[in-house]
Amino acid sequence: MPSGRTTTIRAMPRYQPRRPPVRVDLSDNTSLWGPPPSVRATLAGLTDAQLSRYPTPYADALCEALGEYHGVNPDRVVTGCGSDDVLDSAIRACCDAGSTIGVAVPTFSVVPAFAQVNEVALAHVELGRDGSVDAERLLGTGADLYYLCSPNNPTGTRVADETLRALLAGTASVVLLDEAYADFAEGDATGLLDEFDNLVIVRTLSKAFGLAGLRVGYALGDPDVIRAIGISRGPYKVGTVAESVSLGVLRDDVAWVRERVAEVRALRAWFAARLADAGFEVLDSQANFVAVLVDDAVRLLEQVLAAGVLARAYTALPVFDDLFRVTIGPRAQLDEALELLTGGGS
Repeated sequence: MPSGRTTTIRAMPRYQPRRPPVRVDLSDNTSLWGPPPSVRATLAGLTDAQLSRYPTPYADALCEALGEYHGVNPDRVVTGCGSDDVLDSAIRACCDAGSTIGVAVPTFSVVPAFAQVNEVALAHVELGRDGSVDAERLLGTGADLYYLCSPNNPTGTRVADETLRALLAGTASVVLLDEAYADFAEGDATGLLDEFDNLVIVRTLSKAFGLAGLRVGYALGDPDVIRAIGISRGPYKVGTVAESVSLGVLRDDVAWVRERVAEVRALRAWFAARLADAGFEVLDSQANFVAVLVDDAVRLLEQVLAAGVLARAYTALPVFDDLFRVTIGPRAQLDEALELLTGGGS
């Protein structure tokens, strides 16, 4: 071993979800309708020069397009390699080593890993049994940054508007609101951006827009905070292929995306109702998945997996203990999942 000074490397735990070969994969909440129509044409039209040279450092054209999509100036937009990258960059921008993030649990499992690698502590406040967030208790942590996921993963529940407003008004710290699933919800928080300069909304093109394989995430917020996140993010995080495809989708396919979202919402309501009819305790999901409370999530997963269907099992969660989550896909796939879960289809 070399002599002299050594550095402790704090590595993020390796994320490796169980994805065995299956016929129907309802496990990861990506779009099961495939990419939008313009994608293949955009890919075919890329030139050798575009592919062999570096992309633009900060995806300025994409920031402009996303700003136009959300009705904000491009200086209020920062992109990244998926929303995970944006969350990680925001934590670094808003926290020093030894800072604290206030978080309502259970929630997105990657956040504790990002906190660990950035040497940041977590202050946990449990969700209510209905998925509600207690803003007063969360503010009581005195955190340097607050993280909320709405709709929440893995529950699908949305943070109430009055709760979010109370949290934002009660602190000068940044509230990092992960809205990866907001396209499927009945509302979002973008209308609060002009009112609260401590709100940062993180979004993705991986879910409703069907571009998970290209890894495009972004954040909206106050220009000064967004600038800090951009510095933390560094250059060249969105490749040429990802930016070109994203621009094409935002230009040509928004109506197609909205049609798929409407289909997901209708299927979500139908699927949740059928599960409730079968006796499951179903959480009020506003995302593109449905979560149910079960006694033994692992046993249920093995039951459906034996038939070639994959979903997601959670065990020993705060508040909920075992949870079973199913991505909303086309009707035929949900029919099969329903048959396996209930012993009877539609």
